[in-house]
Amino acid sequence: MVEKRLKYFFWIIIVSMILNSDIFSQTGTPSIVPLPKEYKYLPGELFLKNNSFAVKKYYSEEETLTIALRELDSVYSHVFNKSLSSGSGTCEVILGTASYNGRFKKICEMDNLIPGDSLGDEGYRLLVDSTRIIISANTGKGLFYGVQSLKQLVKGNAGNEFLRCMEITDYPSYKYRGVMDDISRGPIPTMDYVKYQIRRLAEVKINVFMHYIEHVVKTKKHPEFAPVDGSFTIDELKEIADYGKKYNVTVIGSFQSFGHFGNIASTPEYSHLCESGTLISPVKPESYTFLKEIYDEMIPAFKSPFFHIGCDETFDLGKEESKLLVDSIGYDDVYLKHILELYSFVKKHNLRTMVWGDIFLQYPNLLKKIPRDMIVATWDYDPRDSFINYIEPIKNAGLDFFVCPGVLNSSKIYPDYEQSFVNIRNFASDGLKYGALGILTTVWDDGGAAFWSNDWLGVTFASEQSWNTNNNSFEDFETRFNKGIYGVSNNKFTRAILKLEEIKNLEPTDGMNDKILFANLIPEKGKSAKISLIDWDDVEKFISESEEILKGNGLKFYEDDCKYFSFIQSLYKFIGTKRKSIIEASKLYREAVKLYSNSIFGARDYIKASAEKINSIICNEIEIRDTYEVLWLNENHIYALDRVIKKYNDEILGLKNVHDKLITSLDCVDSSKPLLPVSDVCLDIAELPGKYFREWMMINPLPNSDKMNPSEVDYLKKMGGELAANPKVTEENYYKDIKYRWRRVVSEYGDIVNIEEVFKDADSCSVVYAFANIDVEKDTSVAALLGYSNAAAVIINGNKIFETGIEHKVLPDNYLFKLPLKAGRNNLMLKISRVGGEFGFTFRLPDSEVRNKKNRYKIISK
Repeated sequence: MVEKRLKYFFWIIIVSMILNSDIFSQTGTPSIVPLPKEYKYLPGELFLKNNSFAVKKYYSEEETLTIALRELDSVYSHVFNKSLSSGSGTCEVILGTASYNGRFKKICEMDNLIPGDSLGDEGYRLLVDSTRIIISANTGKGLFYGVQSLKQLVKGNAGNEFLRCMEITDYPSYKYRGVMDDISRGPIPTMDYVKYQIRRLAEVKINVFMHYIEHVVKTKKHPEFAPVDGSFTIDELKEIADYGKKYNVTVIGSFQSFGHFGNIASTPEYSHLCESGTLISPVKPESYTFLKEIYDEMIPAFKSPFFHIGCDETFDLGKEESKLLVDSIGYDDVYLKHILELYSFVKKHNLRTMVWGDIFLQYPNLLKKIPRDMIVATWDYDPRDSFINYIEPIKNAGLDFFVCPGVLNSSKIYPDYEQSFVNIRNFASDGLKYGALGILTTVWDDGGAAFWSNDWLGVTFASEQSWNTNNNSFEDFETRFNKGIYGVSNNKFTRAILKLEEIKNLEPTDGMNDKILFANLIPEKGKSAKISLIDWDDVEKFISESEEILKGNGLKFYEDDCKYFSFIQSLYKFIGTKRKSIIEASKLYREAVKLYSNSIFGARDYIKASAEKINSIICNEIEIRDTYEVLWLNENHIYALDRVIKKYNDEILGLKNVHDKLITSLDCVDSSKPLLPVSDVCLDIAELPGKYFREWMMINPLPNSDKMNPSEVDYLKKMGGELAANPKVTEENYYKDIKYRWRRVVSEYGDIVNIEEVFKDADSCSVVYAFANIDVEKDTSVAALLGYSNAAAVIINGNKIFETGIEHKVLPDNYLFKLPLKAGRNNLMLKISRVGGEFGFTFRLPDSEVRNKKNRYKIISK
C-alpha cells in the first residue's frame, strides 16, 4: 500500500510538471524557500534594475546581519551588475527590530508592521511597496531570516527586473531545524566545503547542523584513531561551530559511543575496548575513561545546548564480554546503565544529552527510566503514511524528542528522492502534530561514493518542511526552489532530476544501488561470466531524455550543482554502454576463433574490432574516474577517495588485461600461431536470459547432521522451524548450542550464488538457508526456475512446494515449477543441502518483471 501510494505521489509530480509548461504564470507563491507562513500581494511593483537603494538600519549592530546584507548585495550585484546601494538611493531598504525606538517604531506603526509576540525570536515581517522594502522583527535572528527571504526574491525575479508589491508574515513551525551530514563512512568535507554548507543551509533557514562522527575527530589525548588525511581537530570543530554562529546555525557535537565502534577498534591501540568488532565494551572501566576523555575535549568546542551520544544499532551487545552481564540483568538494563554513564559525562558540561531512539522503541520500558531532560532522536527512513509508532511512545513518556527523516545515499551514489520526499513530509507533519522539539534531517553516506552536491534538492525540501510544515504540491516547491535558489525562471534542472529518477525503477539499476556500478563483468582466465542487458535500452532512453531536459537550464547561482548531476547521467550511460560493448567484444572474438582456420585476415579484422571495443571502454572509464576524482576533491578531503578510485582502477586493469590478450592474439595471427582460447582472453561472456535473485538473507552453513541429500533435519527449530522462520539482519539461530547468524548476501555473479565464495568455511557436507521476500499485488501463481548443486527444497509461506536431489554441479534453470503467491508479502525460503560436489544455486521468475531492494523482490504488474 505504501509503495503504491509512493508511486502515485511521484507520478503526480511528473504529470503535473508536463501539464504545466508555463508554470510561473500560474503560481502566486513568492520565490522563497521555505514558503512563508502568510503572504499577500499588493497593487504595484518595485523596480529593481533601474533603482538604487539606501539601506537604513534600526537595530543593534550584529555580525550575522552584516554578513546577511553583504550577501544580499552580492546577489543583487550578480543579477543587475551593480551594487544594491549604488547611486543616490532613490528607494529604501529599511531593517529594524521591535526594541529599537524612535523613527523605526513609527514606520512600523504606520505600515502595520509591528512584529508582535507571535513571531517569536526568528519570525519577521516583510513589506515591499513601490519605493521601499521594510523588514521588521523582534530580534536580529528574525531580521537575518527576513534578509534571506529578500535575497531569494531578488534571485527569483531577475528576469522580471521588478518585485511585485507584497506583505509577508513569517515564522517557523519547528524551533530546531537541523541537518546532519554523515562524514564517517566515506567522504569527509574540507573546511571550506563545510562553511559553504553552513551558508547554504542558513539561506533556507536551517538553524542546526551536526556531523555524524565515529572516528574522524582528532583529539589531543587520543589522536591515533583519526585518519591522517581526513579528520577534524578539536580546533577545527571549534572553528566550524564559530562559523555557524555567524549564520545563526548552531553546530551540535556528536560522537558514536556504543555501537558503530569498528572504525576506532581497527586501530591497534583501541582494539581491546571492542566487542565483536562493532561495539565498545560496557564492562570495561577503560571504555568509560576513553569516552569521558573524548567528551571533555569535544563538548567545549561547540557551545551548543546539546551533545549527541549516538548509541543506535547495538547489535553485538551481550555477544562477548558483556554476555554475562546481559544474562544477569538483561539487555535493556545493560543499555540503560551505559546510557546513564554517558549522560553523567555530558551533564557535567551543563548540556542536554541527545540519543538515537531505536533501542528505546525496542525496549519502551527504558523511556520511563532515563532522565527527563534527555532528548530522544527517533528515526526512520521509509516512505510511510504515518510515523506515529516512532513518536507516540516517546511523547507518552513525557520526553522531548527530535524526528529524524533522511536523504539516503546508503550504498548509493545518488539519493532516492521518491522515497525521501514522502519520508520527510510525513515525518515532519507527525512530529509537529505531537510536539517534537526539533527535526534533524539525516544525510547518510554509508557506501562512501556519493556527493553532497547531489543532496541539495532533498535537503532544501527538508528545510521547507522544517520551517513551514505543509502539504502543498511538489510543483509549487519546485518552482520556488529553482527561482529562489538558482535564480532561473524554468524548472529544467529539477525536471531532469526527476526524469533520471525513473531509471531506479528499471530492472538493471537495482534502485541505483552501488553494487551495479562495479559489478564483476570480466571473468578470470579460464572462467565464464554472464551479463544482463535487460532494460538497458530504457535506461539510456531516460538518461537521454534527462540530458535533453537539462539543456539550457541557465542556473545563475550554485552552477556546480549541475556538474555533479551531469556526472550521474554520464556514469549510468557509460555503465550501459560498457555492458553492451563487452558482450560485443566477446562475440567478435568468438567469430575470430571460428574464422581463423578458414580466413586468417577475416579473423584478424574481428580481433582488431574486439580490441577497439575494449580500448574504447578503457578510455571512457578513465574519463569517468578522473571526473569523479575532480568532483570529489572539490568537496572533500582525499580520505576514502582511494576506496572508490581503486574500484575504477581494478576495472580498468581488468579491461587492459583483456586488451593485452587481444593484442597477443593479433600477434598469433601475424605469426601463424594458434589463437588464444576465448576463456584465456577473459571474454567467455554471454548475455543473461533474465533477472536472477542475487540478494538473499542467508545463514552461515550448518553441518549436514544426517548426511542425507536432501537433509531431513530442521535446523531452524529455535526460530519456529524452517517452515515458519522469518529472519532479520543479524538475527541469530542456535543449533546444538552453536550460534549461526543471518546476514544479507549479494552474489558477485550474474546468476549463480556461489556458497563457497560467500562462506569460505563451508564444509563439504553442509546445509544453507536462503531467504527473500516477494511482493505481489494479487493472488497469483508464477513460473519459477531453480538450479542447484546436490539437493534443494523450496518453501513459500510455510509450505514446502518443491524438493529434489541429487546433483553435483550447479545447473542454472534446471527445474521449472509453479510458485504460488498471495497478495502482499510472501516469504520464500530455499534450503540447499550438500554432500560433496559444488555448492551453489540459482533462482529466477522467467515470466515476471521483477524489481528488488536488497532481499525484497517485487513483481511488477503489466
